[in-house]
Amino acid sequence: MFLVPGWLIALLTFPGVICHEMAHRFFCDIAGVPVYSVSYFRVGNPAGYVIHGPATKLKSAFLISIGPLIVNTVLCSLLSFTAVIPIFILEVTERRHLASALLLWWVAISMGMHAFPSSADMANFNALVQNAGTRGLPYFVGKFFSGLFAIANVLKFFWFDAVYALMVTFLLPWLLFGLWPLWPSLSR
Repeated sequence: MFLVPGWLIALLTFPGVICHEMAHRFFCDIAGVPVYSVSYFRVGNPAGYVIHGPATKLKSAFLISIGPLIVNTVLCSLLSFTAVIPIFILEVTERRHLASALLLWWVAISMGMHAFPSSADMANFNALVQNAGTRGLPYFVGKFFSGLFAIANVLKFFWFDAVYALMVTFLLPWLLFGLWPLWPSLSR
């Protein structure tokens, strides 16, 4: 695999890091969980963080943990559509519009790359799942998502986060609009 230092990836995709942490903060506020410290972006490990109090309900912990998956994926899709519509539906080919679309796609991909909960996010959620007991639907749903995100975090070594971002960025517009986001020829 092609190894790139994590701090460099975070630096190149900083909009996604910022949005990831803002999503955590947003869902903490919605759940009424106190937030003690926030760093939306920094060069280091981790690239950002939200230190918050304990969530008392499994639902709150789940939303705080997967908040970035929801928010970053939605923003990745919306930014992709914003780039796709002028170029492929309105057939705009001016260079400045293409440059704007490239900028939007870079931000969209950075959002998608930071959509999955981190290992620390899932550790917080796992602790509450374990305390919830070993019975009932919330426990099994919690264990399912916990396992799913643990696999996603392991696959980050194989660039799964980038593959996910590209799938959301390119595959969804193609499925919804019948378009494959390849740049049109500027020679028209």
